[in-house]
Amino acid sequence: MATRTTLVVAALAASTFGCHVVVADIGCGHTAPREATLDAAGATRLVIDAGAGSLDVHGVSGAAEVRASGTACASRESILDQVRLVAERRGDALYLEARFPERFSGNAALDFEVEVPAGLAVEIEDGSGPITVRGVASLSLRDGSGEIEVSDVRGAVTIEDGSGEIELLGIGGTVAIEDGSGAIDLRGIGGRITIEDGSGEITIRDADGDVIVDEDGSGSIEVTGVGGSVLVREDGSGSIRVEDVRGDFTVERDGSGGISSADVGGRVSIPD
Repeated sequence: MATRTTLVVAALAASTFGCHVVVADIGCGHTAPREATLDAAGATRLVIDAGAGSLDVHGVSGAAEVRASGTACASRESILDQVRLVAERRGDALYLEARFPERFSGNAALDFEVEVPAGLAVEIEDGSGPITVRGVASLSLRDGSGEIEVSDVRGAVTIEDGSGEIELLGIGGTVAIEDGSGAIDLRGIGGRITIEDGSGEITIRDADGDVIVDEDGSGSIEVTGVGGSVLVREDGSGSIRVEDVRGDFTVERDGSGGISSADVGGRVSIPD
């Protein structure tokens, strides 16, 4: 796995474990491997506090353990020694934390991969860096910044994101997204989709349920191939294009116009 050496200036609040990290604008030249293992027998969910760095989580059919491995990096060796990967169990919940010193002057990150039993629900608290999740039972994710890619999740996916692109593919359950900025691309969604977005394009293709955009600040909305209805409650700026929808298509408020539709099976209701 490549070491993440981008410079970060941030205060990261890791709510799950109460860890506070302050990172200044200095290089990240010291690295060391990190790993942790947890017995997953009887566990129902995995909670990950990822902090700063990249994260790759993938479900493995028949796996009996949670296995995490990666690379810690820091601007000084004394900081590196305090960047750890900590694992523990509390009842039926497993916890995995990228732990940093409480306060320091320098740069630190922990890139890691996690193999989990495919039947586990996954909850992630992340500060910054790209995230990839695939093949898990369900996902709840809170992210500060960085790209998010999620695929092949059997159940529901919930995402609260500050900035960065979001791509979801092959989600069996409902999808709920609150996003500050960055493009959103959803394909092959089995349940209802609910989105609240600040800025960035929204693209939805091949969804079985309803699509509800509660609020969109700016950026185009394009929806194609929906088995339910499409509702846009409030749109600030950017075009809206809907095609091949089995149910209704409704826009309640639109700030800029540019609304078009084709092959809508139900009623079309848009502002004059």
